[in-house]
Amino acid sequence: MSEIVSVVIPTLNSSQTLAECLASVRANDGKYDYEVIVVDAMSKDDTIDIAKRNADRVIVEENCPIGKSRNLGIKSAKGNIICFTDSDCVVPENWIDTLVDNLLRLNKQDNKIVGVGGGNIPLLENPSPVELAISKTIRSPLVAFGARNVTVYKKGRQVWHNPPVNSAYFKWALEEVNGFGERHGHSEDLELDVKIAEKGYKLYYIPDLLVYHKHKSSLQGYARQMQDWGRKRIRLMRDYPHISGLYHYGPLFLYLMLFSPLFFIPLAMALTNATYLAFKERSLRLFGYAFSLTLSFYRNFGQGEAEILFNREKSEDISA
Repeated sequence: MSEIVSVVIPTLNSSQTLAECLASVRANDGKYDYEVIVVDAMSKDDTIDIAKRNADRVIVEENCPIGKSRNLGIKSAKGNIICFTDSDCVVPENWIDTLVDNLLRLNKQDNKIVGVGGGNIPLLENPSPVELAISKTIRSPLVAFGARNVTVYKKGRQVWHNPPVNSAYFKWALEEVNGFGERHGHSEDLELDVKIAEKGYKLYYIPDLLVYHKHKSSLQGYARQMQDWGRKRIRLMRDYPHISGLYHYGPLFLYLMLFSPLFFIPLAMALTNATYLAFKERSLRLFGYAFSLTLSFYRNFGQGEAEILFNREKSEDISA
């Protein structure tokens, strides 16, 4: 085939997951020639050594936000189509072919379509009760609220965002919008797709193309991630107010309710969500974890939103 594909994977202290990720990419033995580029932000563990044994090219850059890592991969890529995944993901054997085939097919039908992506599901290998609960709760109705990054659709559709755990773009389109955002503590991938939309281009979701994605494995890690996501959401809304909707501030309202006479509303929602998950998964043990994790989402995501909205951060360019 005439297309050359580059797979870009950012890393930082990913030694526990990177080898499996790279092995899954290398298991793709289809019709397209491809290269694997790992961009590392100066890992302190064995990540760089693992990358050098399994990737075609390894770029190491100190103090490198994940958006800059992806942009360095784009800049060095030989391919005219670039596929993205993360170091804590495992991709299927038809991943590259499916992404590229669909990107070429859809772009031929509509030349405004410049990127495609699929869904992701939890990577669970002998999970602890907490890991299992996090994987279920983060995708539950009263936590996910239809968010693209944890939603799997049954049919193909145009979307405004494809998370870079499972996506592909034409390199020229990425270069035209100057790639991912590079600021610490900002949603680099959402910023990319907003810029693509502003140029009049489109993204498309491919059904039945799933990667396995490992979630946080502790309650503390989950809480920090939710707070980080809350901060990033408000920064994005502030930078691109035209994409802001009232529903984006839902966690903030629920967080504030916890400290008001309306505290029973988020508590009732957490109770409902936990009951739903326990019934769906036929697990009474899951109920307690799901209740705690749902409340943690409201509290920490909302707190992250409040911190930025009420200007409590010391600097705009900080790592969340």
